[in-house]
Amino acid sequence: MRRLRHFFTVRLNWVALLIVGFFFTVALAAPWIAPPDDPAHPALYRYLEGQTQVAPLPPGPGLPLGTVAYMMDSTGGRELLHFDIFYSLVWGTRTVLRFGLLTALAAACLGITLGAIGGYVGGALNFALMRITDAFLAFPVIAGVWLFRTVMQTANMELVDYTNLTPVSIPSTPFQHLVLTLGIDPVMLTLILFSWMGYARLINANLISLKEAEYVQAAKVAGQRPLRIIFRHLLPNAIAPIIVLLARDIGGMVVMQAAFAFIGVSGTVNSTAIPEWSRLLMMGRNWIMGAGGNPFLYWWLYLPVTAALIVFGIGWNLLGDGLNLTLNPHEVARKRFG
Repeated sequence: MRRLRHFFTVRLNWVALLIVGFFFTVALAAPWIAPPDDPAHPALYRYLEGQTQVAPLPPGPGLPLGTVAYMMDSTGGRELLHFDIFYSLVWGTRTVLRFGLLTALAAACLGITLGAIGGYVGGALNFALMRITDAFLAFPVIAGVWLFRTVMQTANMELVDYTNLTPVSIPSTPFQHLVLTLGIDPVMLTLILFSWMGYARLINANLISLKEAEYVQAAKVAGQRPLRIIFRHLLPNAIAPIIVLLARDIGGMVVMQAAFAFIGVSGTVNSTAIPEWSRLLMMGRNWIMGAGGNPFLYWWLYLPVTAALIVFGIGWNLLGDGLNLTLNPHEVARKRFG
């Protein structure tokens, strides 16, 4: 309770809670903020029918943030569509929250598991796991996203045998079939595979320092099983920095995914795996420079979604900083005694 009271005495922590709470409120109140055309089956995007104007429509009545115009591939060919930016921004809040939470939690679970096993067992197993961790740390995340996207593009691909002019089908591998069957987001899976290392390093170092503590030795003498010792005695005392890193990663994962989508390495606009905020950036990137090189001519295409991403990331980072000050006893003492 003392640490909780300390958390609420810091003004920036209130700012963090307000920002994070604002996005959760928008996600929950999306049906009332931006009513869908079909309340029973709400879509995450809405486009205007009958629009033939190539340029995006500016903000106006019924369009608080205007539209973004994009030539979308469909069964009937390429079709010009105008997407309502405000609607996608509001409903996309649900997608980015789900993406950030699931990705960061999955990466944390993977890292905690590997780091805890290595830290508790020690020896050759810990050495091997930490070297694997170092190898993943050295591999660029953007290269992993591109590689995974390339691998998934070969699933059920059809080529042409130019000798006989006959189609040749390349069946998907068991891994590709599993990913496609489960409907796993390739970018999310890639970020998980290349984001668990910090959690593994943190929990590993903490467990190595804690496993020699007297209460742990007493638990071993009492005959408690290793898993019970890890989950009952070690993890509760080593989890504080993990919570801080997790809070920061929730915002970081969303911003990173948006960056990958903007530069075109995470898939096409038609991909259902791309969150709506990232989709808006992808559709609006061709309009960043207007006529005469004016970057503010179509400001509504990138400023609102960019501001949302910045505020989203700041909110979770501030929350992580606040949790660090609250859960770290050394920081609390330094703040209290100067």
